[in-house]
Amino acid sequence: MAGNGYATTSRKKILEYLMANSDRTVTVTDIDQYLKKHDNEVNITTIYRYLDKLAKEGTVMKYVAEKGSQAVYQYVEMGHHCEEHLHLKCVSCGCIIHLECAFMQEISEHILEDHGFKLQCKNSIIYGLCRECREKQDRE
Repeated sequence: MAGNGYATTSRKKILEYLMANSDRTVTVTDIDQYLKKHDNEVNITTIYRYLDKLAKEGTVMKYVAEKGSQAVYQYVEMGHHCEEHLHLKCVSCGCIIHLECAFMQEISEHILEDHGFKLQCKNSIIYGLCRECREKQDRE
């Protein structure tokens, strides 16, 4: 039973961390460091397994920029349908913006009708600079 309590506590801490940082993406390393800092050491494999479970459930989104690169994760609010829209990721601060606007629907339809290519938005990321980082860069 103690093992179950430990696992439940660890999972709760992981989910709390993800929710507290829902405005940005986090890595397994970020989560591991957070858990260690809060006296809750967890095997790294356990963290990966739990994140994969949360990703399958739709509680978190998992993004991998390219093969071999480290995955990043972001907590998804209830009601977000990430498979239905594109995502913008700031290369400076790491924030992810859920691009839910009618114009993107027009672009998607154009690409399908004129180019015969159907976009699959799940796990999609377009990289650039967010407004805050761009403004910060302009001030420097």
